[in-house]
Amino acid sequence: MTMEFQQLLGLLRMIERPVPGRKYSSKDLQPYLNQYITMVRYAKEKPIIMCNQILTKIILVVEGEFCLMRSSIKGGSGMIARVWGPEFLGIPQLVTADKVFYSNIIASSNCLAVKIDCDFFLEAMHKYAPVSFACVESMSRAMDRNYTHIERLNFFSARENLLYYIHRKWTEAGANENEPLCIAEKRTVIASELGVTIRTVCRALSELKDAGLITTENNGNIHCTPEQIRRICELNP
Repeated sequence: MTMEFQQLLGLLRMIERPVPGRKYSSKDLQPYLNQYITMVRYAKEKPIIMCNQILTKIILVVEGEFCLMRSSIKGGSGMIARVWGPEFLGIPQLVTADKVFYSNIIASSNCLAVKIDCDFFLEAMHKYAPVSFACVESMSRAMDRNYTHIERLNFFSARENLLYYIHRKWTEAGANENEPLCIAEKRTVIASELGVTIRTVCRALSELKDAGLITTENNGNIHCTPEQIRRICELNP
């Protein structure tokens, strides 16, 4: 199985230092596929993992964006984070007795991924330090996202969280201070990501408009000029 392990290591080395703007394709993954590592695609708005699903394979999202939607016993749902590949899914289920996944993972763009046989991956973790290190990194990112989400829900106002959201959108768009920013997200998506109601989002948007930090269109798009972005960067908590 040495060849298969080398293919897994090659895949991890390919994605361990993401290059800004780099897009992966199925052709990039072909050298690393075998009987234990298979390629899969997820279309935009389709589930990658469903809540209460028992995972039988590790999923590595190589390319694309997805949303982590935590669900409650009573049927409630809220967005924890929006995540971009490369990212592992299912590492905690691999190393604990509970194999059930308690979140809905929904593709928010077309995603390119691989599924990795659990027994094969577990053996690789024991034998190859780079595989174990990749798992630790993945779990650390997940813990950091959860801590940040809890902290913002408990200690920051809706206005502060909206400023943070706009600042993050600007960073994701390339963080260019000389170009305007347009956020074309539905209010329901923003509310879910911030963990508040749509009414709260609308009220926070009105506050930012009154402060001259944003403008909005009738279709809901949020706009910031370079000067407004600079002011938001100064205010971002």
